[in-house]
Amino acid sequence: MKKKNSPVFENKSLVIWKMAIATALSWELAKFTGSHHPYLAPLTVILCMKPLLNQTILFAFYRFIGTVFGIILVIMVAKSLQLNGLTLGILILSGGFIAKWFKLDMNAIEQVALTILLVFVFEQKSEHYAFDRIKDMLIGAAVAIIVNVYIFPSTFVKRAATAFNEYSSELSTMFSEYSLWILGGCDPVKGNEYKEQLKKTVQELQQMKKDVKKTAKTFGYFPFCMKKKTILKEIYQKTKQISDGYSYLLNVTETFKEWGSSETMTEADKGVWSNQMKRFNRDIGNLKKEQSFSKGSNFPSLLPAEQLAQQYHISLVQVTKQFINQENA
Repeated sequence: MKKKNSPVFENKSLVIWKMAIATALSWELAKFTGSHHPYLAPLTVILCMKPLLNQTILFAFYRFIGTVFGIILVIMVAKSLQLNGLTLGILILSGGFIAKWFKLDMNAIEQVALTILLVFVFEQKSEHYAFDRIKDMLIGAAVAIIVNVYIFPSTFVKRAATAFNEYSSELSTMFSEYSLWILGGCDPVKGNEYKEQLKKTVQELQQMKKDVKKTAKTFGYFPFCMKKKTILKEIYQKTKQISDGYSYLLNVTETFKEWGSSETMTEADKGVWSNQMKRFNRDIGNLKKEQSFSKGSNFPSLLPAEQLAQQYHISLVQVTKQFINQENA
């Protein structure tokens, strides 16, 4: 199984391109508006530009709140205080706890401290610094958000679709491998390998679902982005079904291992469960045709006739065993 070591939307090259474009635009816009400190706008761009849209927007929001909060506090007292380490420490201590009292996020508290430091130092040397910091910060944040949303926006959809196709293909392969593994008697060593692979993949899919859901929601806030939101929502729904398939394999692996090791699995048992894995493998193809994963289609009775009356007892035993194992873990 192919390993994925980075989030689905992490694209360093694309972030660098967007950062370069946004810093250039924000610098020129800051100068156009008469800023005496135009570097503050691209500074905000560099700090705010993130792989995920919601991360960019949230950091821009925290920077705005922290900047305004810090400037208000410093402007009230900066003119009357001497510039030294003690007064700076007292200001940051006071500003940090006031921000905490207002229940601001840690990112916002960091921006409060940063703003206090810079405004306290530069406002005494330049009367324009505080105003420029707010104005240029807004310019930088706006440019960062707009560029991240509208420059190569289809990349988000393409990367999500590519990741989904890779995971669905891998799940199809896993069902095929499980079919052969069951026919071969469920080798416990191979079963342990499968479990480790499946655990990692389930974790990756959990993160992918979160990222796709957040990105789809963020696209909904911007004009001309509703189609991308709809596509990402569809990918999210299908990714949930793929995730269920991986979780299913993870849950049944231990049972198959124990059954195979007990030497009570008959050739008929192997054939029944091997064929069920083949059915799941065929059903995976429906997802690529924009259909649902028909997990319940053509589901045969997997218990021998003489054991049908015990199916509820068997189910309860399995659930109870899982509960006991969790308690003892």
